[in-house]
Amino acid sequence: MASVNYDHVTKRFAGGILAVNDLSLEIKDTEFMVLVGPSGCGKSTALRMLAGLEEITEGEIRIGDTVVNDMAPRDRDIAMMFQSYALYPHMTVYDNMAFGLRMRGMESAEIERRVNSAANILELGPLMKRKPRHLSGGQRQRVALGRAIVREPQAFLLDEPLSNLDAKLRVQTRIELQKQHRLLHATFIYVTHDQVEAMTMGDRIAVMRDGVLQQVAPPREIYENPANMYVAGFIGIPTMNFIPVTVAGKTAKASGFEIDLPKAPGVEKGVLGIRPEAMTERPRPDHPGLELKVEVSEVLGPDQFLYGQVGGDSITARVDPQLKVDPGDKVRLGVDTRRLHLFEPVTGVAIL
Repeated sequence: MASVNYDHVTKRFAGGILAVNDLSLEIKDTEFMVLVGPSGCGKSTALRMLAGLEEITEGEIRIGDTVVNDMAPRDRDIAMMFQSYALYPHMTVYDNMAFGLRMRGMESAEIERRVNSAANILELGPLMKRKPRHLSGGQRQRVALGRAIVREPQAFLLDEPLSNLDAKLRVQTRIELQKQHRLLHATFIYVTHDQVEAMTMGDRIAVMRDGVLQQVAPPREIYENPANMYVAGFIGIPTMNFIPVTVAGKTAKASGFEIDLPKAPGVEKGVLGIRPEAMTERPRPDHPGLELKVEVSEVLGPDQFLYGQVGGDSITARVDPQLKVDPGDKVRLGVDTRRLHLFEPVTGVAIL
């Protein structure tokens, strides 16, 4: 296995379209790195440049100590899994997994050893004589992973591999991929627009927007200490509440409430960030909290989300699902002031 380095990598398409802008990112050997962001943010282009499927406009990509900018895809010693899995419909599972090795002229005994080893890891033994049309979506995904494993590559590249699965199977396969990563001690680079996949799978997450890397850090750090409003709003379900405030010392004043900040930020204006779970229906006696006029209430199993207004600001709060709330009710909410965020209003950069 090997590390992967993007060193000031830029990709411009015809017409001057900037897909990836000055990306510098180090992916450690055996790390599970997730590139996450909305459609068009440049994450898949970054992966395709690493695979050799897109040319690099500027900068360098290294696999281990080798610069691969001008290296043919087949010589990069990587394996890529696509959203469609790209299995050959007329071939059995065994032949799908063995095909690439045969094309490389590998001896039959070594092909059989590698295919059987991958089949044991992925529990594909009973399926080896079946063709893709006789497999479920999850089984096809495992075959595609097996086809990558037999190559024994330096890195696995996965581009939205779970997008075609239903919700239940997506969870099961997500867990399976994490198990396989640990078993293989491999470098995984995984692209997704799904923040749940990113938060649950990645050792670290690289959040991208409009071709620019916004923040790279472990999932918990991304969630608790977002670098800017974009990261704070993209990561978290429901999204973080953003409320314009004026600041005097340690006090932030919104249109419908005032709140004490953990420390004085040294600015006069900002955007206050409060995650829904940082609010509670049990306010502290020494703090008035805020009064939410409820517009919609959603009970989702162990959670209840309240959507409403405080002054002129829209607020979402997560409260006890046993709390009886109807539209039009007013609910007094406390806020955990240790979990507040403050952002610069123009640049969106985190201040607090």
